[in-house]
Amino acid sequence: MTRVLMNLLNAPALLLLFTIAIALQTSLFAFYPLNYLQPDIVLVGVIWFALHRNFTEGGILTLLLAEIAEIHTSAPQGLFLLTYILIYLIVRALCKFVAITDLSALVLLSMGASIAWKLLCLFILYLLGISENQWKHTFVLMLPGSVMVGVTSIWIYKCLKWFDWVTYKDTRARKILEDELQLEGEGL
Repeated sequence: MTRVLMNLLNAPALLLLFTIAIALQTSLFAFYPLNYLQPDIVLVGVIWFALHRNFTEGGILTLLLAEIAEIHTSAPQGLFLLTYILIYLIVRALCKFVAITDLSALVLLSMGASIAWKLLCLFILYLLGISENQWKHTFVLMLPGSVMVGVTSIWIYKCLKWFDWVTYKDTRARKILEDELQLEGEGL
């Protein structure tokens, strides 16, 4: 019973944790010297959902996180929804062809996704005709933002892995629990 309840509470708890992280991110890194060090926590969550959730659940969580992130910015409506879902789809397609087995590959994927996300935002702003003042800012913050996503993703991925283990969302945790239940059923 506890396993089922923890499994059901995984998605709402993740949304709550990421909402708190977005609020901290937008308030702590809003001013000049710290905006160069601002990590994109939502991007790390989107990559995690693309790799460790099924298509429907990961897509819904991505859309909800993108909407929450968009509320906290002055970006044009729909920009974050579009770019985060594109990153989600690209990562899902990429994981079909490339094996992402360890943490270093995951960090490199996060850094590349950070650069791709910024370029996608700039391209969409160009299509909207409002990118003339944005390209310089994007290119100045692209490398530091990518490095910060890589650095913070190390801890965030470890915490997300632990959280999935505790809430039985991890496949190995489910397998171990099922094996224990089978042994108990046999009277051992």
